[in-house]
Amino acid sequence: MPTKRKIKAKQNFCLKEKLHGLAELGRPIEWSKTLLNMTLAALMVYYIYLPLNAEISITFNIFIFIAGFISVAFLWSSLYALNDYTDWKIDAKHERKKFRPIPSGKVSPKQGLGFSLVLLVISFVIAFALSNLFLVICLLAMLANQLFYTTKPWRLKSRKYFDIISGSMINPFFRYFSGIVLFVPAMMVATTPFPILPVLFVIGIQFSGYTLYRLFSKGHDKKLKMKSTVASFPEKYVKGVAYGVMGIAILSYFGLLVNGFFKIGAIGFLPPQYFGAIIIVAIVVLAIPSLRNAIISPQKADLKNSYRILYGMNVAFILGNAIIFFILP
Repeated sequence: MPTKRKIKAKQNFCLKEKLHGLAELGRPIEWSKTLLNMTLAALMVYYIYLPLNAEISITFNIFIFIAGFISVAFLWSSLYALNDYTDWKIDAKHERKKFRPIPSGKVSPKQGLGFSLVLLVISFVIAFALSNLFLVICLLAMLANQLFYTTKPWRLKSRKYFDIISGSMINPFFRYFSGIVLFVPAMMVATTPFPILPVLFVIGIQFSGYTLYRLFSKGHDKKLKMKSTVASFPEKYVKGVAYGVMGIAILSYFGLLVNGFFKIGAIGFLPPQYFGAIIIVAIVVLAIPSLRNAIISPQKADLKNSYRILYGMNVAFILGNAIIFFILP
């Protein structure tokens, strides 16, 4: 018979595995996308909204930014957990996704749903504590979009065109906009030209990355007769669109840097020293073969490893911007 010590050790192991599974459900590595979007928004506030509206009081507080980021990040951890809850039976048939916490058995479906609801409540509590109505509206918009994307009868993730629009265009906009409304009053946003270049950048990067990511599931979607974009169109066409939009995103960021010499606030700008962030990203892409392969041949790449590298790139880009902001004002 097993001893009490062995039983306790087994229970501790099960608890650790459960906690690890819950952490996986929340996908904290994905927070880098939110941080990237909100950091760029904060830079727009500092360089554009503050100088153009000096007569209106804007408090640029790092602690407000951190609290707002946590609120948005927790919302997305909640939505990722909800996505895994609604898809766990489908994921169990997927070559790679079957190892996710719920289909693998690390976390039960009820526990996954409960975890999602807890994070959702915390997210909104933080937003209400900041007394920021427009941050709450941004959270509600992302929540509504994700419910349309994930749940029946809409389930936009299974509908061509709508899956790409919902999954990679609406979400990054509201992540970015969350960073704006943390500091800028709604009336100022409504009466000041809304810089378009940073919006094109965040949506373009998300669109291209998401579209290439979806190609991992092309065979799976066809097998289940899903009418998603990647299952409905030839791979060559989908990759072409993804690369084209990626090009627009890169040109948009260069546009921000070039406009740093002219400072036309209506389209957005960053001082030229932020070119250093692009150099960091270029070095990382050239130095890591697996990342290049993930971009060129997404279906053949190691999904998990490629995304870890990609999110690491996001963090490097953000840190580069932070260093430039604090050292080279």
